[in-house]
Amino acid sequence: MTTRLQEYFSESARRFPDRTAVACRDDSISYQSLESFTNALARHLQRNGAEKGRFIPFFMAKGIPAIQSLLAILKADCAYVPIDVHSPAARLESILDSLQAGLILVDRQSEPVLRERLGERDDLLVVNVEDFDASTEDRSPLNYRGLSIDLAYVLFTSGSTGVPKGVMIPHQAVIDYIDWCVEFYAIDEQDQVSNHAPLYFDNSTFDIYTAFKAGATLHLVPDELNSVLPRLIRWIDERAISVFFCVPSVLTLLIRSRRLKPDNLASLRHLICAGEALPPETIRYFMQHYPHIQYTNMYGPTEITVDCSYHVIREIPSEDQLRIPIGKARKNMELFVREESGGLSQQPGARGELLVRGLSVSYGYLGDEEKTRASFIQNPLNPVFHDPLYCTGDLVEIDDNGDYHFLGRADDQIKYLGYRIELGEIESRMHSLDAVRECVVVFDAGDGDARPPEIGALVSLEGEELAWLQQQLRSLLPSYMIPTRIRLHDGDFPRTANGKYDRRNILPLVFG
Repeated sequence: MTTRLQEYFSESARRFPDRTAVACRDDSISYQSLESFTNALARHLQRNGAEKGRFIPFFMAKGIPAIQSLLAILKADCAYVPIDVHSPAARLESILDSLQAGLILVDRQSEPVLRERLGERDDLLVVNVEDFDASTEDRSPLNYRGLSIDLAYVLFTSGSTGVPKGVMIPHQAVIDYIDWCVEFYAIDEQDQVSNHAPLYFDNSTFDIYTAFKAGATLHLVPDELNSVLPRLIRWIDERAISVFFCVPSVLTLLIRSRRLKPDNLASLRHLICAGEALPPETIRYFMQHYPHIQYTNMYGPTEITVDCSYHVIREIPSEDQLRIPIGKARKNMELFVREESGGLSQQPGARGELLVRGLSVSYGYLGDEEKTRASFIQNPLNPVFHDPLYCTGDLVEIDDNGDYHFLGRADDQIKYLGYRIELGEIESRMHSLDAVRECVVVFDAGDGDARPPEIGALVSLEGEELAWLQQQLRSLLPSYMIPTRIRLHDGDFPRTANGKYDRRNILPLVFG
């Protein structure tokens, strides 16, 4: 029975020592080589202050040294913390202070960046993974003292106050998720699993640990391919990728690139989306052109360990379909709708905030009990034992089949002209138009009498003009839901480092 994440890897190294474990660009490393190197690095970390349960960050771009770092940290009985190399100095210092980190791992490219941003700090030992000589260390397996309830990693998300929130995820939460994923998707040692997401984004958890549990090869998508999407298509084919997990907007951009050909994606058997609403017209295109692939829409915030629900899309969405369901709870998870009355429901027709229960719910936010108490509540249906529900802040509705549908963020539900409006519903209606390639709806609350509140949209159209769009919207939406400010945009939409739409920077493009 697996109780620690690193055991996934060590067991596969025992079974498939010569198989390629990780590949990135022109570099690759076998299971056995990665196993012995990380055993040695873990001992080096322990001798230099990595005590059981400590938080150890690594600061480097995606690559084999980053994977070496996270495995070694786990093997040292510590919790790893990936930090974006593009983090400004203030954010970097805030994270390090909250971790009380005495160690940080870097590579040759990131070390000068770190030192430039932080200056010299006597309280921080910088370990360069690429300069570490594993031949001087004991490379035999370690004796672990950590338990399944101990933390495996902390991922920092953006806080509403500007202070990063560190989401604490234990080993047992990831194991509960990965065991189900490998079984459900039938991932085995023959698979070629891509890692598209940044390592500080929780979608990467799926990629890394499904590959390591199955003994498959993990292919790290180089960051530069995200800005040259035709090369990403070629990369998927050249690597014979069989499992590809991404945010939906990546698929939209692949379609817009006009470089997808009928013979592309021949080796792909699973295309999995999560992290954003999946537009029906996007998945319709892929299902029509690549019917051999299984398409799955998954859902879950970082706080519940990647994904808590799934929906296998078995039929091509119709032209008038507005949403792809996020489906039903995966194994060992439970979903509830908290209705406006405050009661919890699982009945068809229920509409309200999604609450999640199960072993994969995180421990909360590092060093912030107030936010943890606000977002993780005791299950009101269970007065007997500690049973946290995570309040997602996402609005959902249950259909007649018991499938959950994502409607939008609770904080994206606006009050406008006396009406309660969900911006996600406007986006869904706009996406139903064939000529709409991309759209993001935003809201400007205005400034009293001087500047009234407005609904706006950033839109990319194909073959049509703004007047056509405005006419179509009059037939699709009530007048109070039609955006009053629409900006046509031909280039790429602003995105966060995770690949999601960057609504904060889209707002001035629409209203600026």
